[in-house]
Formats: sequence, C-alpha cells, structure tokens
Amino acid sequence: MTAMVIDFPPRRQARAPSKKVALTEQRVANLKPAGSTLYINDARMPGLSVRITAAGAKSYVYTRKVYGKFFRKTLGKTAALTLESARRAAATYNGEVAKGIDLAAVWRAAKTGAGGKAVTLSTAYERFLTLKERRPSTVKDYTMLWRLHVPDRLKRKPLVEITSADVEKLKAEIGKKARRTANKVVVLISAIMAKSGRWADNPGRDVEKFEERVGTRRLSAEELARLWKALDCAEETLWADFFRVLIVTGARRAALCSMRWEDLDLEAGVWVVPATWSKNRREMAVPLTSIAVSVLRKRQGERTRSPWVWRSAKARSGHVVNPEKPWRRFLKAAEIKEHASLHDVRRTLGSTLAKSGAAAVVISKALGHVSPQSARAYVHLDVEPARAAIEKALGRVCDAP
Repeated sequence: MTAMVIDFPPRRQARAPSKKVALTEQRVANLKPAGSTLYINDARMPGLSVRITAAGAKSYVYTRKVYGKFFRKTLGKTAALTLESARRAAATYNGEVAKGIDLAAVWRAAKTGAGGKAVTLSTAYERFLTLKERRPSTVKDYTMLWRLHVPDRLKRKPLVEITSADVEKLKAEIGKKARRTANKVVVLISAIMAKSGRWADNPGRDVEKFEERVGTRRLSAEELARLWKALDCAEETLWADFFRVLIVTGARRAALCSMRWEDLDLEAGVWVVPATWSKNRREMAVPLTSIAVSVLRKRQGERTRSPWVWRSAKARSGHVVNPEKPWRRFLKAAEIKEHASLHDVRRTLGSTLAKSGAAAVVISKALGHVSPQSARAYVHLDVEPARAAIEKALGRVCDAP
C-alpha cells in the first residue's frame, strides 16, 4: 500500500509585532538599519513612526487606517525635521481625521493639479497671491523676493517634494549677504506651503531664522559730500535724481519708487504718500526741501503720460522697483567702502536732525512717522550739546578743592 503524502502549505510566519518606543531625539539618532525597511512607532503620538530603510535612511512617517485602508505620508527626513515638529504634524493630521476630513483626497490635491501634473512651488505661489486682497506694497515685496531670491530649481520642484533641507539651504545661501532678506524668504515659502495643503508638515516652519542685528550705520558728512558729488557727475540722470530725493527726504524705498505726479504739490513743497503705499497704512504728508522741489521740477519738464515720477519701461509696474544695483555703483563711485543700505540714508537724516536739536515731533514729521515715539531712536543724539554746556558750566565747581 502506497503511503499517501499530503503537502500542507507552509505555515505562514507570524508577523512581527510593531515596535513601539517613546521616541527621543537621541533614540532616533541611534536607530540602525536591520537589513530591511523597519518602522518604529512612537508611543507618545498615535500615527507617528520612524522609517529606517535597509540603506539606513531615516524619515518620520504618518500612518493612519481609515475605513479599513491604510494611508501613509512621509513627513520628512529625521535630519531635517525635529521630533517635536513631526509630533505636531501628526497631531494636526489626527485632528483633521477626527473632523472627518479625507486626508487622502487632500494629499492627492496637493500632489496633482487639475491637469494631473505635479503642483510645483511656482504654481502654488501664483495661487497664493490670489487667495486674499493685499496691499500693493505687500504684493510688490512678495514679487521682489520671489523674482530675485527664489531659484528656478526650487520654483520647478513639486510641492510635495520640498523639504526643510531645501528651505534651510536657500536660507543659508541668501543669508551670506542679507540675513533679513533670508528670513523674509523663509516666511514667504512657509506661507505658500501652509496655504497649499502642507500646513501640518510645513518645511519652512521649523527653519530657524537668522538673528537680525539692529542697523546702526549712518553716513558721515564727508561720505554724504562724496556721494552727492558722484550724483552730480552721473550720466544716469534718473537714478541720480532718485537718490538726491532719497537723501533729502529720507523716504522709504517702496514709497519713493512708486511716487506719482498726482501726489505732489510742488508749489507747497509737499508730497502726500497715499495710505496704499504707506508702511503704517495711513496717508502721510512728507515735506519737500527746496533741493527736492528743484529736482522734481526738472523731471516734471521731461514728464510723459506716465503717472510715475520714476518711470521704467522694463518693470511691469511701470515704475522703478529695485534701486540696489545703481545704488552700489554710486557708492563705489563715491569711494564709500563700508556698505550703506538705502534705509541707512533714512537713519542718517533722522540722526542729523536730532544732532541739530530738532524735537521728536519734528523728526517724526520729517520721516513720516505716525507717532513721535518712533523718533526715540534718534532723539538721544541731541543731548551732546547739553552735556558739553553742563560740563563747561560746572567744571570749575567740580574741580574746586
């Protein structure tokens, strides 16, 4: 009798239980690859885990089971995202699930547009500008940051692939020359991300910003004299006139660039900056000196149909936008080696007024401040004459035996 052999299917190996650990930054750093992809679940935050690939790449991942289906989203590399940030992202997603929001649909919308193509940062930026009404000066600031400081490689990158490391790298590149600008770019990218579906795992949120140093640069009388001489010798009459008016008014760059003929009363020597362009969102009257009036009258004689005083055929706005390059050329021509920003010119005027004994209310009016309190940065400079007088008057008394 032939023995019957029955081949039973091999017993399915029991699935290894998921590892759950109270994660810390040090524990995440100490995790080692195990020959295959491994997930370590966080004991403190449901849905959050660390994924370690066979090659050793580690990422924070959010996983959730909804209606019997698993959804998984990579939050970012552990080297570029802190554990606390990953937990906040997971907590936000858990809250959205509790509200009944279909996370899978949200992620698909962020990944692909109506045409089925990946949504790039550039596409998201264009949509971001249309989401709400903004002041023209704010839109102009965003436009300048986007055009001058966000590289094409990042503009073309799909939104879902942008990481904190990308934003950190850009911040470092810009920060070599302009820390404040670097911080503003980080804020802009973070805002674009938040309005494009990546509010929880926003790659710009946890990029540490540069510490901004308070500006103290003031041009000396000698530097101003050399600069004025360079302006007199210039062939670029538009920019030379622009910087002459800047020096004698201390105007903010955005307001001066968008100066309109209809806002000028040259007879009265007043320039009314509309609330639209004013930093403090209030209409502001700026006094024009005889030099400013003279320069503007000369330009008025060359006026075209353009409403702008400093018109530009190249700029989309119709007026000049970025005076940085010509400004640097004039500084070089004046042999001013220590860089001075356009705002330093404004600070120089305020300091000069204070040293001449002008009251805080006068300085505020000259610089277009809403309150005299804004002039406190300058008024301390007018105490020197009083100090010298006191020392002269009391010197003999204090020296008496």
